[in-house]
Amino acid sequence: MTGHEWWMTSLRFPLAVAACTAIAAQPAIAQPSRAKRDRIQRPESGEDAGPASLRPDLRGGPEAAEPGERPRLWSQWPEAQRRQIEKFIEENFPRMFVELQRIEDEHPLRYVRRMTRIAPQMRRIMETLRTDPQLGALMIRERQIGLDIWQTVARYHQAGDDATKRRLRAELEKLSAKAFDCRHERRELEVRQLEARLSVLKTRLAEADAIRDELIKGRVAELLERKHLPSVEDEELDGEPADERPDGARRKPKAGD
Repeated sequence: MTGHEWWMTSLRFPLAVAACTAIAAQPAIAQPSRAKRDRIQRPESGEDAGPASLRPDLRGGPEAAEPGERPRLWSQWPEAQRRQIEKFIEENFPRMFVELQRIEDEHPLRYVRRMTRIAPQMRRIMETLRTDPQLGALMIRERQIGLDIWQTVARYHQAGDDATKRRLRAELEKLSAKAFDCRHERRELEVRQLEARLSVLKTRLAEADAIRDELIKGRVAELLERKHLPSVEDEELDGEPADERPDGARRKPKAGD
């Protein structure tokens, strides 16, 4: 890596860190209720158990879909990926897997809609588990507790006597405490990872500052060695040449080049 390439890499790094910090610091956004028009099935008997907006497999957690994201239809996923996701659900969320199998047998179109929402979330957990096993394990645990919470909520609303409701309420308090501790542990881990990346950034900035003049001279030499000047559409808004873009974009050759 040349001195200039090292310099440009160190300048891009703050943007990535700032973005990660902003995402980690974002508060949870409350989701609107759809209780009046959307119901979920009771896990044991199939009876109505509450609003679909409370379904743990449709929202919440670090693996939730980004706002405005349009997930790919489940039927459009490659067969190999679908089998991987189904196996992952069966191994880590067995009760969800059983319920999904029941829906697939009884309501195939509903199953496709459900998996269209769940698949991107599962893929994010699977990828995190591959790149960061500790964080991935916490994401799985957090989602498992979330499933337990909403099943307990469903049983509470279906309970026919006060004694059962008191027992379920106590159980729900314990599960909520577990969910809080798991989420807190995950966020602490993310903060430690960000702090480590910030430490690396500070080191790179200090090293770049120590050889500032050399880096500037190297950049000027590279600019003057260019045979073709970039066109307007090749320039980024911050003035970064196309040749230095992270995505590797290059100016399309023109007639006469």
